[in-house]
Parts: sequence; C-alpha cells; structure tokens
Amino acid sequence: MFIAIATLILSFLTLLPLPAWANPIKTEHVQAQLVSEVNSIQPGQSFWVGLHFQIKPGWHTYWKNPGDSGAAPTIAWTLPSGFSAGELVYPYPERLPTSGLMNFGYKNEVMLLSQITTPANINTDKPIQLSAKADWLVCEQECIPENATLNLNLEIAKETPVPNTKWTKVFEKTRAALPQDSPWQSTTRINGETLTLRVNAQQLQANQIKEVVFFPNQDGIINNAAAQKASFDKDGLTVELERGNRSDVKQVSGVLVLQEVLDGQIANQAFTIATQIETAATPQATSPALWNVLGLALLGGIALNLMPCVFPVLSLKALNVVQKSNFSKQEVRLRGLVFTAGVLISFTALATVLIVLRSFGQQIGWGFQLQSPVFVTLLAYLMFAVGLSLSGVFIFGASLMGMGQGLAARNGLWGEFFTGVFATVVATPCTAPFMATAIGVALTQTPGVAIAIFLFLGLGLAFPYLLIGFLPGLQKVLPKPGAWMETFAQFLAFPMYAATAWLVWVLAQQTGSTGLAAALFGLVLIGFAAWLHQKTYTISGWTRRFASIAALVVLGFALTLAQLPSSIAPNVANSKTQQTTSSGLNWQPYNAQKLAELRQSGKPVFVNFSAAWCITCLVNERVALNQSDTIAAFQEKNVALLKADWTNRDTEITQTLAAFGRSGVPLYLLYPANSDTPQILPQILSPQQVQEKVKSL
Repeated sequence: MFIAIATLILSFLTLLPLPAWANPIKTEHVQAQLVSEVNSIQPGQSFWVGLHFQIKPGWHTYWKNPGDSGAAPTIAWTLPSGFSAGELVYPYPERLPTSGLMNFGYKNEVMLLSQITTPANINTDKPIQLSAKADWLVCEQECIPENATLNLNLEIAKETPVPNTKWTKVFEKTRAALPQDSPWQSTTRINGETLTLRVNAQQLQANQIKEVVFFPNQDGIINNAAAQKASFDKDGLTVELERGNRSDVKQVSGVLVLQEVLDGQIANQAFTIATQIETAATPQATSPALWNVLGLALLGGIALNLMPCVFPVLSLKALNVVQKSNFSKQEVRLRGLVFTAGVLISFTALATVLIVLRSFGQQIGWGFQLQSPVFVTLLAYLMFAVGLSLSGVFIFGASLMGMGQGLAARNGLWGEFFTGVFATVVATPCTAPFMATAIGVALTQTPGVAIAIFLFLGLGLAFPYLLIGFLPGLQKVLPKPGAWMETFAQFLAFPMYAATAWLVWVLAQQTGSTGLAAALFGLVLIGFAAWLHQKTYTISGWTRRFASIAALVVLGFALTLAQLPSSIAPNVANSKTQQTTSSGLNWQPYNAQKLAELRQSGKPVFVNFSAAWCITCLVNERVALNQSDTIAAFQEKNVALLKADWTNRDTEITQTLAAFGRSGVPLYLLYPANSDTPQILPQILSPQQVQEKVKSL
C-alpha cells in the first residue's frame, strides 16, 4: 500500500514544472545568489535573472557609480553555447555619507537584473546551468572585497514558463525601483562652480515633493558630498549642484530620484536624465572670476618663495642674484627671462602630467611626484650632484657653475634655465597661502584654463628675480664681483647637502632600511663618478676616454639602484601605527572609520594631513604643534589627534583632501565635539592660533 501511494505522488510531481534551483553563497556580511524570474525557460525566449544580495545590517554594497569611494559589483558569465547575457541593470541607490565623503549604494537587500537570451535550437532533454563569477565590495566603516562563483540550474520546457512565485515580490520591488525614462525635457548649465539641472516638469508640486536627489552616472561630474539645492517654479524643477573635479564634461547623465507624497504616503520615483551642457554665462560674466583665480595663483607663487620647501634651492637663487652684478643690464634681463622660462615650462609640464593622470582616474594631487620613491631618489642624486659641483669636486666648462668670464654665454643661459626647472621641482612639495584655492579651481577647469592658472603660479615664483632684472635700482645694491664669489658658491653647497639628507630621510619613511641603503650606495657612486670625471678632465688620450666611460658606467649603476625602492613595499609603519612624538603628542593613524568613531563618541578631533616630504608640514609640527602649551591645550580639551600621512600615495587621503577643495598638504581640521563641520586652520600655523582654536572648543 505504501509503495503504491509513493508511486502516485512521484508520478504527480513529475507532471509539475520543476523550480529553478541555485547555490546561495553566504559570507560573513553578505548572502549572494542567482535567482531566475521563471521556473523554466523556453527555447528562443528571453528571461530575467537577478544577482541578489542579502546584506548584513549596518553594511552596504555599491551602485554602478560608487561615489567618492568603493567599487561597483561586477559579474562575469559562463553560459551554455548560444546563450547571451545583458549588462547589469541597477535600481536607484541611496546616499551613504561617510566622514566627509558621499557614496552611492544599497543597504539590507538589493537585486541587480540581467536579461538572458536563449537560443532557438536548444536541447530540451536536460536542464541547463548558468554560472557567473560575481565580485563586490561590502563596507561598514571598513571595506571588504568579496567574490563567489554562483550557479543557477533551469529546466527547459516547450510550454509558457511559469513564474518563480518564491521571488515574484522581490522582482516586483526591484522593477519598481528601476529608473524610468524621464517624460520631461531637461537641460544642464555650468556657471563657475555650479552645475544647474533644469527639469521642465510643470505638474510637479513643491508641497508634494519631500526630497530631490541626483545621482550622476560618472564620477567627478559633481561634488558628491555637497548639498543639492532643489527649487520649484511654475515651469518645473531646478537642482543646483556643486561641480566635481572633471573639467571635460560635455554631457550629464544620471538618475533623478523624487520622494513624493501621494495619497498621504511617501513614494520614490526615479527617472533617467541625459542632457548636453549648455553655456550659462557670457565671457564678460565669467572673466572676473577667472582673473580673481589667476591673481590668487600669482600671489601664491610669490608666497612660495618664502615657504620652507624652497629653502634647499635658495643657494642657487642666491648665487644667481650675486652673479647679476657681473653682467650688463641687457644680460641681466635676458637671464631673468630665461630663468622665468624654465619655471613656466616646468609648471606647464607638471600641470599637464597632473591633468592627464587625473583624467585617467588617478587619485593624485599637488606634490604627487614625491610620493614616488624613484623620483625622491633621483632628486636626492641631483641635489647631491649640484652640491658637489658647487664645492668644486667637478666642473662643467671653464669655471664653477658658469661663474667665470671664460664660460660661454650659451652655457650661462642654459644654467639659468635649468635653475628655473630645479626651483620648480623643489617647490612642488609646498602649498603656500592662496595656492590651495587656485590649484583646487584649476583641477576642475578645462585643460587650457588649468594650465593658465599654473602658469600664473609659476610667474609668481619667478617674479622676484624678474624684478631684479628689470629694475636698475635693485641691481645697484648688488655686491661687486670678486674672488669671494667662489668661496660663497662653495659655502652654498651645504644647503644642497642638507636637502640631500632630507630627501634620503623621506625615502627611508617610504621604503625602510633597504631603500635607504640603496640610495646611500647610489650617492657614493655618484660621488666617485664625479671625482673620476674631474680627476681625468685635463688628461688627453685613451686614459681620459676610459675614465669617462668608467664614470658613465658607475653613474648608470647608480641610476639602476634608484629603481630598487619602487620594488619595495611602502614602509607604512609611520602612517598605520600610533606615533608618539618626543614632545608627547600621541598621533593615531587617520582613516574614515576611526574619525567617524571618535566623532560619534562626542570627542573633539584634530586631523593633521601631512607628509614626510612636506617641509612646511614638518615646520608646523615643530613650531606650533609640538609645543608644551599646545600639547596642554589638546589634553585639557581631551582632543583626539589623527595624522593622515600622505608620504606614500593613499587614495582615501587624496579623496578627503579633494572633498575639502585641496589638492595637497598641509591641511588641518579641528572638529568640535558633536559637530559634523570642522574648522579649517591656516596652512602656516602659529602656537597661538592653534591654542586659541582648541581652547574655544
């Protein structure tokens, strides 16, 4: 009797459509699986599959544009022959603020859809398997990359597929959250730092709209963390957005989400927006703002001459100034112009590299080249070689650094030009007053405007030396030439040696003892090559040729050693562990999670954005922060101290700097207790300024 009943039940079940089945993968934070909208599929028909995430409370995943940080989910399909899969379709996201940044993503649960097309000539005798490798990033305050290979098995049936009732509501909810094509005409305008989105929707009522949020499809279009200001009039909706860092914006596309009150209930509607940029203002209206920025750049360049970062090159500048008393007025002016040309060309090259790298998505800012251990090593070599030349260890031409009368005029002008190049390279670690605003604006403009701003910055750096060349009164006060000039030049070699020592110390912070050893050995080789070149300079014949070849080989080996630090993992000991200075300041390493935890606990927080290669940062720490009265003020107010060390490239720090309109260090933020808005301190600190700010908390 039992066998008969079991046989009847089994026979009945075989007449029913078999459900789709899959293998959900569960990690510590997410359960992921592939889900079909139907229990079986038909040959030659399309059907929808969902990549479903069940997310741990407090955690989130990301939209296709993750915002200021994060990464969008990806899926790579492995399908039976003849099958094809469409791109992922995303429901609209929500804004996820994180420590001054803004991300776009999902909490709790989300399903991303993909349409699968089935071939017409498919074997119906056995089920098929869809397989996909999914990668996603799940974050709370920390972020964890996860992945899984997901499988979905489906029966093939000739009749119309039956819906997968277990997942019907989830598919309905997902489709309700998919952005629809906008029924309204939209326009976009850019006016200075404002991007204005205009939607001609006369039927929208201001008293019914609770919230308006625009999510751009591409990063860099808007400042994601800035407030979005929506207003209504009789013709529709206007949304004012703060521009992002992209200067090449030709069109704007994204998702506009309206939170509306309908029949006493709140409902969200999402619409796709795609518009071309329209010109919002005439040149007469925009030119004053541009001239203001150019003026700031000029003042910033002049102030750069007074910054500690430029001190290493002051010896060459002082030597140039003294030399000017040895030339005619015309020669002095020509040399000033050539020096300025070296500065301007260098700033143009630096700006071009910076703009190009940022256009490729690189998170870099002002002074980015000093985050490269190879560049730091080569710059240390250059400083050391200049010092050796000033000391007379080796000489190019007839006299030291082009000082003597026998040096050709052409060589002297080349010396002026490369002094300008050298001054630019050494000055780039610094951010002077007025510079932050100018550079921040430059990185959001078109390449032409950005380069113009950088040129004015370079003009400011060269301005004092142009004045000497074109004001005869200043030339009269210069000291008279004499034998003392050679001694003066030799004395000025020591700032170059000090700069070399500083750069080697920076390299040690980046690469540790191995990189330090490679650089020191490279310096010894450069010293030997310079000595060998000079020792055989006056010898003729094969001896001199052999010595020159040997010097070049030694120099080549030193340059090869400069590549070694790039293969060494960055030394993160200083930036990722707690640091205690000799004066008693306890710095904790900065990250967004730590900052959020401290602010949520109600403690005031001081954040120090710094780098080992930023001399201004080091001077500020020594002069203003590591003072007993400042330390006492921090302790009295129970201020937590965070250091964001930008010595090595750090995307999170770069993004945070950009969120505050900065592209370089130093930056000092003081968060009062229970406040989301920090006080921004000046780039040049004094003990009194810091103590007054802290005591006012």
